[in-house]
Amino acid sequence: MVDNRMKRYGIYLVLGIFFCIAFTSKNAHSKLTDGLVLALSFEEGKGNAAADSSSAGNNAKVDGKADWVDGKHGKGINIDENTWLVAPYIPFNEKNFTVQFWINCKLHKGVVFSQYEKNAKNLSLHFRLGDKGKVDLGFYGNDLATKDGVVTSGAWHNLTFVMDVSKKTRKTYVNGEEKASDKPATLYAAKTGDTIIGGWNRVDKGVKKAYQKYIGKVDEVRVWSRVLSQDEITASIGKASLGTSTPVDSAGKITTIWGMLKSD
Repeated sequence: MVDNRMKRYGIYLVLGIFFCIAFTSKNAHSKLTDGLVLALSFEEGKGNAAADSSSAGNNAKVDGKADWVDGKHGKGINIDENTWLVAPYIPFNEKNFTVQFWINCKLHKGVVFSQYEKNAKNLSLHFRLGDKGKVDLGFYGNDLATKDGVVTSGAWHNLTFVMDVSKKTRKTYVNGEEKASDKPATLYAAKTGDTIIGGWNRVDKGVKKAYQKYIGKVDEVRVWSRVLSQDEITASIGKASLGTSTPVDSAGKITTIWGMLKSD
C-alpha cells in the first residue's frame, strides 16, 4: 500500500515537472516564432524546393543544381556558382526586420541574401561577404560594414542583421556578437523583387547568377518582421527548424505518464 502511494506521488511529481518544462519550452519557442515570415531549415534533403516552416508560406525554389548536405542543424544546402534559391518578395521597405542565417563559405565573398528592384540608392537589399572576411548590410549606396576578419572560410558562422526603424538603427551580429551598427540617414525603400539566397539578381549587369555570387553552404535562413533583442538572437542561434513544432512532444509523453497513473 505504501509502495503504491509512493509510486503514485512519484508519478505526480514527474508529471508536474514535465508540465513546467513543456510550458517554459513552448513559451520560449512561441516567442521566437512571433513575427517569423520566413524559415528555411532545408530538412527535405532532396528535391528542388525548400519549404518555409513559418506561417507565411514563402517557399523557396532551387534555381540550378540542388546539392543537399549536412548543415549546421540537420540538413543544409550547398550553393555553387550556378545555383541560388528564389523565394517570394518579402516587404522590408521602411520596416523593422531581422534576417538571420548560417553560412559555411568556400570563399569569403559574395552576396548571401538579397532583393533587387533597381540599381539606385536604397532599392537593392544585399547581405554580402567581403574579400577579407568582412560583412556588409547593404541597401545600395547606403551600407554598413564590419571590420575585416569576422568571417573565415570553411567554418560555420551565424549572421544576423537587424533594422530598428523606431531607433533608426541597424546592426550586424556575427555568432551572436554585435560587430557593427549605425544610424542610416535613409531607410531601405524597395517595394518589389524576389528574395534570393545565394546571389544578387542584378539584371542590369547582364550576367544572370554570376554577379557577386556566394559559394558555400547555407542553413536555417530566417526573416522576422520585427526587431529581435540580443537575448532572442542568442536563443535563436541554438534553435533548429523554427516554426515547425514545439521542441517538446508533450502530447505523447503526457499520454504515456497518464496511462501509467491510471493502470496503478
